[in-house]
Amino acid sequence: MPRTRNVAIESTVLAVCASCAKFGDEVMTPVVRRTSMPPVIEQRLEARRRRQTPRDVYAQGGEEELAEDFPTRIRRAREARGWKQADLGAKINEKVSVIAKLESGTITPGDALVRKIERELGIKLKERVEPIATKKQSVGTALTLGDLIKMREGHG
Repeated sequence: MPRTRNVAIESTVLAVCASCAKFGDEVMTPVVRRTSMPPVIEQRLEARRRRQTPRDVYAQGGEEELAEDFPTRIRRAREARGWKQADLGAKINEKVSVIAKLESGTITPGDALVRKIERELGIKLKERVEPIATKKQSVGTALTLGDLIKMREGHG
């Protein structure tokens, strides 16, 4: 193998043969190749790749949604501790009226309120729900509301 020289040609350091070395200025430092990129850049690229990868919502194990019986769960857990609505309200920094509306099902709590209630009462208000499995239909037919009802009732 012929001996190469490190030469700066148009501000790029290249390892070239002796006859090509005349096109640039010889540099004494060896070419340092970085084997990997800095960890910060690597982490950011990985995060971007994850964000941009489309997710198949049907392949995942279902989303967590607020349980339909959340008012009952809250009331039972509160009563099991012997607390009045005002006691629970004071502990999670919410008005008594909010607790009353939650327990009657008049309002639906947001994620932050769900987390406060779950933490204070030691209960789960969200549960994993499986997406409705849709049958493969022929290309021209769309799934109707009636089809979904039949599927839910187990007739399809």
